[in-house]
Amino acid sequence: MAPAQSLQYACAQHMYANRADDYDSSWHASYTARFMELAAPQPGERVLALACGTGLEAEHAAPLVGEPSGGGLVVGVDATPAMLDVFRRKRAADPVLAARTRVLQHDVTDLSGFAGVEPASFDLIVCSNAFVLFDDPAAVVRHWKTYLRDGGRMVIDVTHERNLHQGLLMEAVAERMGVAFPSDRRWITSRDSFRRVLEAQGLRVERVEALEKVSGKGTVYLGTEEADAQFDYITSMPLSSELATEEFKQKARPLFKEEWQKAAVDGKLEVCDILYVYVARKI
Repeated sequence: MAPAQSLQYACAQHMYANRADDYDSSWHASYTARFMELAAPQPGERVLALACGTGLEAEHAAPLVGEPSGGGLVVGVDATPAMLDVFRRKRAADPVLAARTRVLQHDVTDLSGFAGVEPASFDLIVCSNAFVLFDDPAAVVRHWKTYLRDGGRMVIDVTHERNLHQGLLMEAVAERMGVAFPSDRRWITSRDSFRRVLEAQGLRVERVEALEKVSGKGTVYLGTEEADAQFDYITSMPLSSELATEEFKQKARPLFKEEWQKAAVDGKLEVCDILYVYVARKI
C-alpha cells in the first residue's frame, strides 16, 4: 500500500529531509535516552515507534524487548525517506537492531489497513518530538489507541506552553494572515492540556513528567529589542522556511512584534526548554 499523501505527511518530508544526516548529532539523542527511560520497554513487548525518524527510540528499545522468538519487536514508522535511510544504515551495522526492528514509511496519522501495523497488536506506542505537528490531537490519539492491546501503554511528549515561545507567536501571526502553518501548539496551555486529551479518549494517565533543559539551554527571558532577531530565527527554521517568502516576512514582521508585546511580561518574553512526557494506559 502506498503512503497516504496528506498535507501533514508532505510537510514532514520537507522539514526533515535535510536534517537526517546530522539529526543524531543534535540534542535529540540525549533527550531520547531520558524519554525512553520513562517509556520503559519490557522483555517480550511489541513496540510501535511512530514518527520514528532515524530510529533513536528503537535503538533504546531493541536491546530491552528481546528476540522476536520471545515476542519482542520494535516497528518504526515515519514519513521521511531520508530519516528512514539513516535508520536502515544503523540496522545494517547492528545485528541486534536488524533482528529486532522493522522500518516502514507511512503517514503515522492514518495507519488504517497498513500491512505490518495491525490493530490491537502492540504493548507500547511511543512518539517523541512530533505530536505537536498534528492538526487534530484527539483524533490521532483515538486512532493510535486502536493499535494497543488492552493494558498497553502510550508514551508521548508535547511541548511546554512556553517552549519556543517565539514559534507560538508566529503561529498567531500566520492565523492573522490567513496562512496555513505546519504546527499549532496553542491548545497547550498547561501540563493538564494533553492529559485531558488522553483521558477524553478513554486512556488512564499514570504519569506526567516535565523534562527540563531539553536542548541544554534552560529557560531564558528575551527583551523587546531581540524581537527582530528572533523573527529571523523562527522564519529560517525548517518548520516555517517554506512559507517565509520575502513578501510573507515583510507583512509578518510587524504582526510578530505586536504578538510579542502582547505576550511579554514586564517587557520580557519567557522561552522555556521543557517537554512534558505522558504515560497513559489503555483500560
